[in-house]
Amino acid sequence: MPPDACLRRRNPAALKPPRFPILAFDERELRLALGSVFNLKWLMPGESLVSILWKFGCANALAADFLVQLIDPDIDPSVGVAPVREVVNLMRLRRLLRLPENVLHASLLDSAVPGRYHPAFRYCRQCAAHGYHSVLYQLNDEDRCPAHRQSLETRCLHCGEETPYVVNTSLVEAPFRCVSCHSHFSYGRLSLLSTTPAMRRRDRAAISHRLRVRSDENMDVPRPEQRPRSPVDDLRAMKR
Repeated sequence: MPPDACLRRRNPAALKPPRFPILAFDERELRLALGSVFNLKWLMPGESLVSILWKFGCANALAADFLVQLIDPDIDPSVGVAPVREVVNLMRLRRLLRLPENVLHASLLDSAVPGRYHPAFRYCRQCAAHGYHSVLYQLNDEDRCPAHRQSLETRCLHCGEETPYVVNTSLVEAPFRCVSCHSHFSYGRLSLLSTTPAMRRRDRAAISHRLRVRSDENMDVPRPEQRPRSPVDDLRAMKR
């Protein structure tokens, strides 16, 4: 008897392709889905999306191009996306960073009024040394850091080039550094992850106060979230 005669005839319907696609998971996406590393206490009021992404990428060891594509899979990571509310998908950003909506909303610029924001990355050297960048620094009518009273810089002090304020691969892979020569914007050692312990209480208060003033003046800078003080906060304040 031929061997084929011993085989059961297959049902043709069983040979049809499945109605659902077979998904190919990126190992990094799967790892983020299982849980990313981030702490809300690492952030200060008014922290920009760029500053947040630098900390998130560092904490989770993410490549810059991959992180930019997670924000918007339809863009070229080398070109990037402007960090403004009308462009960035806030819901997608929340799922990625797992941060409160008001924190992310405050980290983005409002493009309702053209010419209000500086196209180049503006920074305070002392804030950069603490791993902090504020959306305030991108406002054209803000010329000094409210905490350190230093003039805001746009050019690298080493090569003289400016860094465009666009979330792309070049910017994300160079935390608080010039995208042209990779020199640090800060004075010395960079504390990238946790900002709050490095900033003095009065400096944090000055930044929060300036954010509240700008929020009262117009709607382009949301009011910083207030959290109740705890006994630990009072103890830390006494030590300072």
